[in-house]
Amino acid sequence: MGLLRAQSKRIFATTLLFYIAVCAAAAQMPAKDAPAPVNSKGFERARDAEKSSTDLVAIEAGLLHDLELHPDSAPILYKLGQVLRLENKPKESLETYTRAASLEKPNAEQLRSVALDYVLLDDFEDAIHWLRVAVSFEPNNTDVLYSLGRCFYSLSRYSEAEQMFVRVLELKPDHLKAEENLGLIYDFVNQPDKAEAALREAATWAGDKSTDEWPFLDLGAFLLDHDRAAEAAPYLKHAAVIDPKCATCHEKLGRALVLTGDALGGVKELETAVLLDPKNPKTHFQLGLAYRAAGATDKSRAEFAISQSLYGEHSRD
Repeated sequence: MGLLRAQSKRIFATTLLFYIAVCAAAAQMPAKDAPAPVNSKGFERARDAEKSSTDLVAIEAGLLHDLELHPDSAPILYKLGQVLRLENKPKESLETYTRAASLEKPNAEQLRSVALDYVLLDDFEDAIHWLRVAVSFEPNNTDVLYSLGRCFYSLSRYSEAEQMFVRVLELKPDHLKAEENLGLIYDFVNQPDKAEAALREAATWAGDKSTDEWPFLDLGAFLLDHDRAAEAAPYLKHAAVIDPKCATCHEKLGRALVLTGDALGGVKELETAVLLDPKNPKTHFQLGLAYRAAGATDKSRAEFAISQSLYGEHSRD
């Protein structure tokens, strides 16, 4: 508890510092954005930081080099804050954003990135605060509205989340993730017909060439949870093909196969899921059920024992 309180104090302090920096920058006379250095090593490459994580370390190094040459460049600092977030360094990112905000008022996208740092810190209230500020800057920014909806969703504030996703779809009718998340919300609030329609729409929009497993995983999981395993299996299989390292995809596909009479196929998928996520007690339990359905009694008992042990460990944590 002491550690959590200390972390909360650090987060609050960073929030306060950032707020002060934003207010200070906002009080200054409006100025044009400072141009990026002509020979910037990191600034230009940071444009593609959202697309690939392979070069993030090199991009950070380039931005730090640029910053040595131009220590008061707000654009470089904002880009560095973004890269640090993508590297899963939220504390360092927030400190960098605070420094940037003391030089130049952030725009809506930069505030969204700040909010995503707080998401990484599991501080959704502060994330919502900065996303609301970003919305006040750009009321029709679909990225900001979508992120705000996701934060509401994470806090089970489904009505507010629904409003955000509906608004996103009004502005951008083909926004796949907003449609998908609407389906999840409708499922949680017990509107299965609307949930299925939205989830199917999202999967259709994703298409056969999609590199995102989630529309298919979410639709398959919905069908599986509603006792429609035969319908769920093709979507779950497609999700597992898209991301072979997705333990949840293999776990749910394994369950669907067992329920449709393919015990051996289910065992294979659940064994894969256990290899990918060996500390998940639920997956071991489902593998135990699959072994039992396949007639492997000893293996079934062993998996149930592992599951029980892991559940015990979780309860002690």
